[in-house]
Amino acid sequence: MLVLLVRHGHAGAKRQWRGDDGFRPLDAQGLAQAAALVDLLAPFTPARIISSPFLRCVQTATPLGDAHGIAIERSPSLVPEAGAAATLLARDVSIDGPGAVVLCTHGEVIHDMQAQLAHDGIYDFGPASLREKGSVWVLDRTDGQFTGACYLPPPRPR
Repeated sequence: MLVLLVRHGHAGAKRQWRGDDGFRPLDAQGLAQAAALVDLLAPFTPARIISSPFLRCVQTATPLGDAHGIAIERSPSLVPEAGAAATLLARDVSIDGPGAVVLCTHGEVIHDMQAQLAHDGIYDFGPASLREKGSVWVLDRTDGQFTGACYLPPPRPR
């Protein structure tokens, strides 16, 4: 089974946002990235989409959900401070039938998952921290264990 770990699109600078960070929206670049993810992820046949409840993640996942007729589920296991909960979700999430599960989350969560994948010997991340906004990690999973990982850089909007 494939788990597609998506980092939300560009949402401007956190330090310039006034108010609750959970409500910080995608900017124009981020909205274009979200739209471009539809074509990038189509070959993986998304069957389920789970997002951090933060607005920028939901906005990133919405075009994909709309394109595939999939309701977006929200999970606190994908918020920035989720820690190990996100990895557990990625290892345990299931679908009925073929396709991939999409998890839309934050850079902090992806960083933590990268560390776990490196510890498990699945992927050598080297000096670069590959988690650009709008990027995707394709995680291959068998019997609840990750067996491979591949990085897809952010799609370049048309």
